[in-house]
Amino acid sequence: MNCEKFGLTLEQTEILYNVELFKAINDASKTVIPVGGDHIVRLKNDWITEWKEYMEKGFPGFTGEPDAVLHWYGKTELLQRIVANNPDQIWFRMVLLEAMIFEPYFTLSLVEDKKGNEVPSKKYWELQNPVSGYNKSVGDRFLEDFFDTEYYQTGYIRRLRRCYDKVLRELTEVQKNALKMLAIAAGVTVAAVLTAGMLAGPIAVALVGSNFAGLSGAALTSACLAYLGGGAVAAGGMGMLGGAVAIVGGGALLGAGVGTGIGGAVGAASLMGKKGTILQSAKLMVAVREIFLNDEHDIEYSNAVYEQYVRKIADIEKGLVELKLKESTAEQEEKNKLSQEIKSAEESVKAMKIAMKSMNRFISSFRTGEE
Repeated sequence: MNCEKFGLTLEQTEILYNVELFKAINDASKTVIPVGGDHIVRLKNDWITEWKEYMEKGFPGFTGEPDAVLHWYGKTELLQRIVANNPDQIWFRMVLLEAMIFEPYFTLSLVEDKKGNEVPSKKYWELQNPVSGYNKSVGDRFLEDFFDTEYYQTGYIRRLRRCYDKVLRELTEVQKNALKMLAIAAGVTVAAVLTAGMLAGPIAVALVGSNFAGLSGAALTSACLAYLGGGAVAAGGMGMLGGAVAIVGGGALLGAGVGTGIGGAVGAASLMGKKGTILQSAKLMVAVREIFLNDEHDIEYSNAVYEQYVRKIADIEKGLVELKLKESTAEQEEKNKLSQEIKSAEESVKAMKIAMKSMNRFISSFRTGEE
């Protein structure tokens, strides 16, 4: 299928990260804590500074443009660039979806514990709780008020949030204990996935960009966390139309940006794991229901997304058969690695099947209402 609707150009990708920056800055400025508030605000601003540095350093490799520079704009110039890119088109609503889901203050690096194991840094752990951390309601109100409402209907962010929370709740309730808190930041989940030892090889490079190809272990994880936490994945060698450099809205689950074929599908599923797959699937379901159906009334494209999603599930299941055959003849060390990869992919495909049924219901209900 044509995945162009999930793609952002270089400038649109830059706009996404600028909106996320403004959202984080707004959250820090609205932080009110009677005891220790100044410390929390400083910590939030430290995170913002560190996140910006990672984003700037990784931007050329992520976009595939060696000379690309990630610019940070003032509000007036940012709004001008949004207007120049025609915000009435789908790309801007995809940016709004990603920006809404984006939750700052996730882990940005790994450190060694006393046993020499790589574990997530605790530098920003004080910010990963409902009291002193990111305030989702404040973030949603910021997005509602930041842009001219002629780009979308009043209450649009609230509509996206209701749909996202609903589908996420459905996926997590069926996948018992997959996510114990709906408020869990996407970046925290990314950290859990990346530190599970699954981030390696061409799939990881496809997700985060070629600039990270020479890294491994903790260095690779630290360089990638900021980008994956930002919500987009690299477009890679997909040859998409319109000069897209990044994939958003759950398009990675359709194969965009992670290569083609059975190996790419099962590799991406293993890397994302159950939690990552649930979060990506939730985004995809919101894109289909709210953007492609309710906004665009595009049943044909929504069907194409659904069919591609089904094909990816089939590709993963075929890849699992191959992995299990390989596991049966592997040496113990390789067998353990393959076993972990198989388990992760199996959990991912289970989550995708639940999302597949919900997506089919969305499309069928909309078609019935149109007739």
